Amino acid sequence: MANEYLVEIHKYISAEIASAENKKKTADANNDLESKRFCEGQLQEWLKMREYLTKKIDLKTQKYF
Repeated sequence: MANEYLVEIHKYISAEIASAENKKKTADANNDLESKRFCEGQLQEWLKMREYLTKKIDLKTQKYF
């Protein structure tokens, strides 16, 4: 059961990372520096969260992303 939760958590994080990357590309194309910086901050937070899960919580026998 725990594996199912981890899979769903990783799916959610991956979707949020993809969304932030797309928003960053759009902001970059529109020369919107404020939005671009915001999206970069979001990306950092989501990547740190994924890093934490990988180091502390994920099962060593599986890779989720």
